[in-house]
Amino acid sequence: MKNATFPGFEKLMELYYMPLFRSAVRLCGSPVAAMVYTQRTFQLAYHRSRDLPVPANIRAWLFAILLHQFLEKHSRA
Repeated sequence: MKNATFPGFEKLMELYYMPLFRSAVRLCGSPVAAMVYTQRTFQLAYHRSRDLPVPANIRAWLFAILLHQFLEKHSRA
């Protein structure tokens, strides 16, 4: 990763995959769709690692990415 404060990406997934997944299930009501949202959140986070906030804000940053994806898709519908 480009940012020296960014922990290993695998560690991020280990720490935040299930909390993000559970939130995605609550948002969309479908475990299959939630899995897609969660995986896409990590893809976007990986590609946007230069925008990564200080480590204390990583969790909020990931949840914001997840919520933005959901709102963006459902505002078009």
